[in-house]
Amino acid sequence: MGMTAASHDPGEPASAKAVSIPLAARVHLAHAVVQHLAERAGADLLHIKGPALLPDLRPATRSSSDVDVLVRPTHLHLLVAALEGAGWTKRSDFATGSVFAHAANWWHDDWGYVDVHVHWPGVRLPPEVAYAAWSADAETLDIAHVPCPVPDRTGQLLVLVLHAARSTDRSDVEYAWDNADAEQQAAVRTLARTLDAEVALAAALGELEQFRDDPAYELWRLFSQGGGTRFQEWRARFIATPGTRERAQLLAASFRVNRDHLGMELGRTPTRRDLRERQLLRVRRAARELRGLLGSRSGGTA
Repeated sequence: MGMTAASHDPGEPASAKAVSIPLAARVHLAHAVVQHLAERAGADLLHIKGPALLPDLRPATRSSSDVDVLVRPTHLHLLVAALEGAGWTKRSDFATGSVFAHAANWWHDDWGYVDVHVHWPGVRLPPEVAYAAWSADAETLDIAHVPCPVPDRTGQLLVLVLHAARSTDRSDVEYAWDNADAEQQAAVRTLARTLDAEVALAAALGELEQFRDDPAYELWRLFSQGGGTRFQEWRARFIATPGTRERAQLLAASFRVNRDHLGMELGRTPTRRDLRERQLLRVRRAARELRGLLGSRSGGTA
């Protein structure tokens, strides 16, 4: 079964563009397929976002382009084996998938992308402990006539608001949070405290200044306001990262080209020449940003 639903991906096989399937139908069916594979593998997971949301938490016109699941971290290997055994291929790893290293994605010629999350950005509890909190009051929602475990209403609303904290798009906050009553909002704030996610929640709700002394303040300020330079982002990530070893790993990563992202951009596996050229571009860009930063500081003190 081919489709054009995910044709936005420059690396997708040409065969996937041959037959058109409505995007919404493909995503619903893909959720059902992933749930079937997870059950067969014995992997616990929660479906999040898109069709996994309660209908009144998203506009009827809003659609999703891929499957998002939050897997119990100790069951990750079970789910990965099931996905790859059914024809999914990894496109990005956790370390290279995003700033928060929270998800990796797999591609299937028929079912499109599935984003596998081991934790949700903004949550600072250890992933295994956080999963237990997310799943404590889980419910079941039929997606493509298949019962799929999902977070309860409070968890779904927190997922949406934390997601909104990573961009300037406030449509989810305006639709879901602003329409929630005081009791529901209080329940979300309580869950955020349980998950140590109050800083990210505040960033989404315009309350970030309450956490100005928190190490993660600058990182969430950048993301909630549309981002800054790469230098500012790496600096904010360094400050927000706890532990000497973790900070050393982050520094090392800052000098490396993201091979997965480059491959998706090129639509093929990067060659050594591709990597050298992108590394040179990365160095030049960093030098330019640093000169601009130093210039603005000297100008401000003149």
